[in-house]
Amino acid sequence: MKFEAGFQEIYHGVVMVNTDGYILACNKAAKELLGIDGQIVGERAREVLPDSAMYDVLSTGIPVINNKVDIGGRVILSNHKPVYERTKLTGVVTSFQDITDLEAIAQELEATKKLNKELEAIFSSSYDEIYVTDGEGYTLRVNKAGERLYGMKAEELVGKHVSKLEKLGLFSPSITPLVLNSKKRTTLIQTTKSGQKIIVTANPVFDEKGQIIRVVTNSRDITELSNLRQRLEDTEKLMDNYRLEIAKLRKERIKTAEIINQSVTMQKIIELTEKVATVDSTVLIEGESGVGKGVVALKIHQMSKRCNFPFITINCGAIPENLMESELFGYEGGSFTGAKKEGKKGLFETAGGGTVFLDEISELPLNLQVKLLHVIQDRRLRRVGGSDYIDIDARIIAATNRNIPRQVKERKFREDLYYRLNVIPVVVPPVRQRKEDIPILIEHFLKAFFQKYEVHKMIVPETMDLLLNYNWPGNVREIENLVERLVVTVDGLEILPVHLPEYIVHTDGSSEKVFVMDICPLKNATEEMERQLLNKALLKFHNTYRMADALEINQSTVVRKMQRYGIIKE
Repeated sequence: MKFEAGFQEIYHGVVMVNTDGYILACNKAAKELLGIDGQIVGERAREVLPDSAMYDVLSTGIPVINNKVDIGGRVILSNHKPVYERTKLTGVVTSFQDITDLEAIAQELEATKKLNKELEAIFSSSYDEIYVTDGEGYTLRVNKAGERLYGMKAEELVGKHVSKLEKLGLFSPSITPLVLNSKKRTTLIQTTKSGQKIIVTANPVFDEKGQIIRVVTNSRDITELSNLRQRLEDTEKLMDNYRLEIAKLRKERIKTAEIINQSVTMQKIIELTEKVATVDSTVLIEGESGVGKGVVALKIHQMSKRCNFPFITINCGAIPENLMESELFGYEGGSFTGAKKEGKKGLFETAGGGTVFLDEISELPLNLQVKLLHVIQDRRLRRVGGSDYIDIDARIIAATNRNIPRQVKERKFREDLYYRLNVIPVVVPPVRQRKEDIPILIEHFLKAFFQKYEVHKMIVPETMDLLLNYNWPGNVREIENLVERLVVTVDGLEILPVHLPEYIVHTDGSSEKVFVMDICPLKNATEEMERQLLNKALLKFHNTYRMADALEINQSTVVRKMQRYGIIKE
């Protein structure tokens, strides 16, 4: 009886089965785990446990250990061991244990282990240093980036107080004591033992009582960034020096600037510039590329009361958009990363009481067109990052080779700015419309290159005839470039037709070619070609019917296109 009572009180469930598969014994724990009510001793085991592994043991005599089964949603661990009398198998003893809670805990531990492994991988692979101390400043953990910064293994740093490491010169100043005192996030620049500059941010971690239990520090090496910033500041200073030198050279150039001409058209433009120079009105110089818009602007400045002050040229198409604003208006110190501490004057300020020449004004971004409009209207500006206005005293001359009224219609240029710039328009005609200027321009550049290269060349009449017959799409600039090329490449004294480029020699009638000098929208190029063809045909034939025959289009088309381009038949 005592054995039976003890058997029933065993914590784990126990079932004993004989070789015939009948249950010999079953305690209370087994019944509860298996969900059995009533007496089962003497019953066939398969009727109570149809899927139990004990039957495999009865067949093979080999024990089955740690067999997990699901019974009613519970995880049951069972062990099946054979019972022998001498060498004969007499039955099987099966023990059952409910491990549902243990299984859940094991899964949680496995998940936690996996998470810890991932966090460790992140901690170790971070490019930025992660440095952890306790609430007293003793080092707890350092990742690989920290080892790289300080030249020491993590195990050499762990356990040491940050003040001791600071005394050893590993880093200075130490940020952890600052955080422990202020109990706030703190950022500063540290210098390591090897001279590296690192930006450090330390965050306190509090317990439920408000006490600091950890200080987590993140650091990034900014040595290269500091070097780049210094180089940028040096470059800015160098650019300022260059600007001063350029301003001096421009003054010298102004003294010798002249408009080479003998045509009536250019004489009228010179007369206009003389009148314009006496006032401070804004001037808009229009004309194709290479016609000499910059020279006209210089001439206006040279003859004005501002001639002793700087003449500043700004090519609105050559400066990147993200730099244009600071170049024009300057910036205050610290207004952006890499900016000079003392700030920088813009070109409007640099001009002082002189003249600002805005070349290729049509390329100015729309957002800066608004600011330029305010500068012209108010005669003052505000630097990038600044809050105060600065008065300016500079005359503004603008130039363009584009059709700005068309750009206004296409919403690519502000109409109000156009009217502000176009107070006094000066239109410089292309060379093809003032052919009497071609010989004198060629002679002028020949003399200039004689002096430069110390060689003498002369152009024979046949060559001059071909040059006069050429269309000069690149205008004065193309003449200058061609003359230099001929002076340098021709061996003899005389420049003959054979020395000219093929496209100039064969500029006649049906063999005339169209030369594209620069990239522009196809629509604009087509319209410009039509305008030039109509003008040429009108000059030659003076009759729309003959023009239509030459251009191989209808006479009504000629009339319509002439009206479209504003070509008037005199």
